[in-house]
Amino acid sequence: MADIIVHGASSFLGKHFVKKLVSKNLPVLILARETSKIEFEQSHPLVKVARYKKFIEEIQHHGFKLNAPVFFEFSWEGVFGSERNDPRQISFNLPLISASVKTAGNLKAKHWIGIGSQAEYGNLNRTISEKEECKPTTLYGKAKLECSKISSELCREFNIEHSWLRLFSVYGPDDNHEWLIQYLIKKMMLHKEIDVTKGEQKWDYLYVEDIAEMFLKLMNAKGVGIANLGSGKAIGVRQIITIIKDLTKSNSKINFGAVPYRPDQVMLMEADISKLSGFLGWKPTTGIEEGLRKTIDFLKFRERKDYIGKK
Repeated sequence: MADIIVHGASSFLGKHFVKKLVSKNLPVLILARETSKIEFEQSHPLVKVARYKKFIEEIQHHGFKLNAPVFFEFSWEGVFGSERNDPRQISFNLPLISASVKTAGNLKAKHWIGIGSQAEYGNLNRTISEKEECKPTTLYGKAKLECSKISSELCREFNIEHSWLRLFSVYGPDDNHEWLIQYLIKKMMLHKEIDVTKGEQKWDYLYVEDIAEMFLKLMNAKGVGIANLGSGKAIGVRQIITIIKDLTKSNSKINFGAVPYRPDQVMLMEADISKLSGFLGWKPTTGIEEGLRKTIDFLKFRERKDYIGKK
């Protein structure tokens, strides 16, 4: 089993992957800023944390007993919709990814794994394979695309296996951000009236635990290069809303069509995952209803926990 390094362990994907490693009794070295809050840091002997003040390059090889580790990079600046065209997408993230691969090289890593985005393709409105020409429409998508190239070139320079996973939509418990599914669940748990679009969009949603399982396979494989990461099956937004309403037993009034579609609205976003599935012998196993139920149960548990804590 390969040694494992994680940078960005406080992110949604990062913290779920670290939890998965711990559950499998696998040790992990986390690289983190001094200000980052890392779960397990003080409570689990399998988790070691190396801190740096500002730049990941401050991390040196000295003191680490690592044998050809696999380096997972989850860090990224600016993932909210309002930040997608912020200049820091370029000025911050390109140096971040470059430094990440160089640090992996200094730590004698054998495989570097980064997280890309479907935004690299642009608004194609069809099932997307890796063969598509990339025409990103946001600085976020353009930065991710450029980082796919930079990381590939640097990995080749350092003789490191390279994987760049273009993530479509992910959901699950303990998400750091209030995307559509989290937003809908919270509103419906409170029986609030909700304004939404007509819900005709069909999007590809992948449960976060399926991703963590895929990482376990990938860390013991060679680099896959650029590959799509999704469920491989789009589901209608209206259907998602209906399932959440049924699972939460909500009395929320859903106003379909109250929110107009954006001029650049993506109506179909579905990943062709045959490359990654064939490479790893992996496929998602969590159906949308099961994943939504687990997400709802987590939010209900956290709500009870917060309530008890305030009493």
